[in-house]
Amino acid sequence: MDDTTREKQTRMWQRQENERVIVIAPVGQDAVAMAASLNAQGFETQICDGLHGYSREMIDSAGALLLTEEALESAQGSLLLGVLKAQPPWSELPLIILTSGGESRRAGLLNLAAAAAGTVTLLERPISTLTLTRSVQVALRSRRRQYEVRDLVSQLANLNQTLGQRVAKRTAEAVGRAKKLRLLSAELSLAEEAERRRIAEMLHEDLQQLLVAARMQLAVLCRTQDAAQRESISRTISDVLERSFQLTRSLSMQLAPPVLHERGLAAALEWLAGETRKSYNVEVTAEADSSANPKAADVRIFLFRAVRELLLNSVKHGGGSAVHITMQHLRPDKVRIMVADGGPGFDPSSLDDKRTGSQTFGLVNIRERVSSFGGKFHINSGPKRGTRITLSLFRGSGL
Repeated sequence: MDDTTREKQTRMWQRQENERVIVIAPVGQDAVAMAASLNAQGFETQICDGLHGYSREMIDSAGALLLTEEALESAQGSLLLGVLKAQPPWSELPLIILTSGGESRRAGLLNLAAAAAGTVTLLERPISTLTLTRSVQVALRSRRRQYEVRDLVSQLANLNQTLGQRVAKRTAEAVGRAKKLRLLSAELSLAEEAERRRIAEMLHEDLQQLLVAARMQLAVLCRTQDAAQRESISRTISDVLERSFQLTRSLSMQLAPPVLHERGLAAALEWLAGETRKSYNVEVTAEADSSANPKAADVRIFLFRAVRELLLNSVKHGGGSAVHITMQHLRPDKVRIMVADGGPGFDPSSLDDKRTGSQTFGLVNIRERVSSFGGKFHINSGPKRGTRITLSLFRGSGL
């Protein structure tokens, strides 16, 4: 490669951000001459000729430091070395020192500068423009590698911070889910206990009373000799036993109705409406689309029990108003169930009030269960406005 080609390549040197060459030469016109020579080759330079120019910002934004031995020997030399020693871990600003001394003097300068900077090049004056240019180019290449390290360190720090934030977020979410599951488990236990109490109440107040009445009638029958009276008592006992049978059949079917497993949720809701209508003498209607039948067994069972709970709430607290159940098929592949009554209504915000009664407790339990299935639970109610409760779930979802 001839000198003309080298000169052409030198002039094509591309300036990049933070690649300024800081020139410090306190004697004569050395600083101006060196800066002019480098500028002519396409480099960006900055002459620093006073104490005010020595700063951390100057070092961090510089590509190389070109100075004469007189700069290190001046009164401000120790200040400059102090700034160089304070560089961040990724930085070793390349130093190019011009010296005219002997071996011992050069060795002393090298040791002094190396203790502060680490990357030092000594050039003995006088030097050619080509030598100076090549030295600056080598220094800037070294500085670029440092910038790459700086950027990588910054990226790593950002990644670590992001990872830490994500870990903290995931941990908080996991803790939240665990807490929610504990609360849900407690609510399910309470709901199961409430169901057991309801069954015990039905057995004690209904079935047991019927059986006691049958036993008393049987005792009377045993003491009666009159044929007509015995026939009447027999019919009474038969009627009591039939009512007992119907009660136990209704109870067992409410707990696990065969129609739910054999024909699906739509048929089970229609059956539930009929049974409730007969048991409580309240107008209950069901409009259920069989195409909306849930595919997952756990969704099917949960929705049936949830509707039964909502239906019982409406019957007990609805003031005898009619109750309507609707089940629809929504896209994409979702089922929506609404239970509506024309009763006195209530304030939905009371669900989160721990002082409220069993009605809101049951609704809270249903709401949490719907959430655990990834569905939506909505109450539209208010004083004297009736109540409409909507459950929306994916038909195939499940825990």
